[in-house]
Amino acid sequence: MSGPLSGVRVVEITMFQQGPKAGTRLGDLGADVIKVEPKEGDPARGFMRLIGATVGLKGANYYFESNNRNKRSVALNLKSPQGMEIFLKLVDQADVFLTNMSIDAPIKMGIGPDVLMKRNPRLIYAHSSGWGRKGPDAGELSFDYTGIARSGLMMCAGEAGSPPAQMLPGMGDEIGGLMLGWAVTAALFAREKTGKGQLVDTSLMGSIIGLTGLILDAPAMLGQEYPREIRAEAGNPMYNHYRCRDDRWIAVAHLQPDRYWPSFCKAMELAHLEQDPRFNTLEARGKNKKELIRILDEKFAAKTRDEWIAQLKSGGCICTPVQSLLEVTRDPQAFANHYFIEVDHPTMGRTREVGFPWDFSETPASWRKPAPQLGQHNEEILLELGYSKEDIARLRESGVM
Repeated sequence: MSGPLSGVRVVEITMFQQGPKAGTRLGDLGADVIKVEPKEGDPARGFMRLIGATVGLKGANYYFESNNRNKRSVALNLKSPQGMEIFLKLVDQADVFLTNMSIDAPIKMGIGPDVLMKRNPRLIYAHSSGWGRKGPDAGELSFDYTGIARSGLMMCAGEAGSPPAQMLPGMGDEIGGLMLGWAVTAALFAREKTGKGQLVDTSLMGSIIGLTGLILDAPAMLGQEYPREIRAEAGNPMYNHYRCRDDRWIAVAHLQPDRYWPSFCKAMELAHLEQDPRFNTLEARGKNKKELIRILDEKFAAKTRDEWIAQLKSGGCICTPVQSLLEVTRDPQAFANHYFIEVDHPTMGRTREVGFPWDFSETPASWRKPAPQLGQHNEEILLELGYSKEDIARLRESGVM
């Protein structure tokens, strides 16, 4: 079965993560995604060396692989007339042009939205920028870190009074790519009704603000910030996380705490607290939260995480492990729903990687090919455009590709 975007052709000029991940997600859904790279390649092809120097990750370039599976690569010198001619022929046959260059860069190259959409009126011109197309900072450069910082995500983690949280890299770009992919699918649907393409813009800033929408609606609507909590002083001790005997953590999540309080006390072997006036109502537990959390900390420390999970679930309570990143990749629930998949990679062998955040009963997403080598599909793509093998040989000799 083909994916829901089978038959859609995407041409992208993207680099690093936000733009490439949008192309990957469209490719996961069945689109034919052609990655147009300069002859030196997307700088992400050398990114393992950069992050290896800072966080010690070694081995295959998982960064490029993660952001560029299900694509074909053509490497062109777009500064040459012949290279630009090839690119424009690709655009003429495309449904979507995808980029995460700065706002001004495509315009300076002569491939801005006005130019490409005039050539191909059905084209979806999808631009994932740093700060959006409007406003005083539209032309400013941005990376994942700056988007996370300015959009408030660093203040959505950590305890009250602590410095801005140091987020692991790539989450802003990841949601930015997903948001652009979503926008493209909506624009394709609109084109089915109107017959016209359109300019679609998403940004790192806008995507992260969308991700944190509930948190940011508090200051937007009420003029006051959603407070960062201190774990040991959580207002609802039954909606908190606790360290167990094996140094693993468990999260309990009861948004109707009075309803679950009797079952929770029984499962936690604290039945004597059920009618304790310090804790037997939501208000009382809030008033005496420090003391209750101290009691729960001591209790949870008496057994392993798995023992407590089994005991709480058998008692009808709501809980889950706080998993390490490695544990998440081995979670049978995630694997069963294809949130992780196993693939036979031609160079990495049998490997597990992040799969798909959605499921389609009739047109499922799929992993069809690994991230391409630089220019791997030059000849294949140019033959599709009508070039002969002799033409391609001459283009190689002249340095166009």
